[in-house]
Amino acid sequence: MVAAFFTSCQKEDGLSNTGGLLSTRDSHNFTYSINPAMVGDSIVITFDLENGADCGLAMIQVSGPGGEGWPNGGKPVTPDSGMATLLFMPVAPGEYKVRGKYTRTGNPKTCDFESTGWMESADLLIVEGDTTVMEDDTLSCEGSFTGEAISCDSTREVVFTYVADQDLNHLKIQGGLTNGALEDPVVTVVGADLDISQRTPGNSSNRIITLEGSVVACDTITVTITWLSGNQGPFITGEWSATGGYEVPGLECE
Repeated sequence: MVAAFFTSCQKEDGLSNTGGLLSTRDSHNFTYSINPAMVGDSIVITFDLENGADCGLAMIQVSGPGGEGWPNGGKPVTPDSGMATLLFMPVAPGEYKVRGKYTRTGNPKTCDFESTGWMESADLLIVEGDTTVMEDDTLSCEGSFTGEAISCDSTREVVFTYVADQDLNHLKIQGGLTNGALEDPVVTVVGADLDISQRTPGNSSNRIITLEGSVVACDTITVTITWLSGNQGPFITGEWSATGGYEVPGLECE
């Protein structure tokens, strides 16, 4: 249960003398907003790269409750002034390991910070409590994903509604609009903080829209999409899918 949120200025401590390149750091770069924490707490994990970078990609991962594996983590994100954060919501008690890494991307002339391997925190994240409450909460709602065509004239509007039956580290909702889109659609999300991207495949005039982020169990998320279209066909969207094996077939104008 994770959600991730992520000029170069040189610091003397921990940097090489080769132009501000990032060197491997010790675990004191990792801090936790709560530690010890309780099952179900929202814990902000901060990874300080100590380099001030606002380019490249940073990633944070959290182990299982017994320190095994790395099942919990956000997607790679661009750091903000050398800082990256991860929102972690544990569903089981235990002793969690935390690690992070930085990867330089793009042109070295504009992003000259040195990539690192995985750097593991020396401080375990301690989570106390039991899973009974969390399991009961998970069973209190059913997951669903639905879509509805609201407007089918030249100004079109559809609304997708998603409910997760459990906290999700990484929700992905994706689908397309049919050919004939005259401009990029306006996508509005209520109920979660999701990253939105859209692209035009090939030489077509449709759009592929992707929404990604973390969500809390039982919260209702609505995605409203409005756009102008010159397509006179009955279908205004293609098939949409969402994490959990959910699918919504193409929405049709009546």
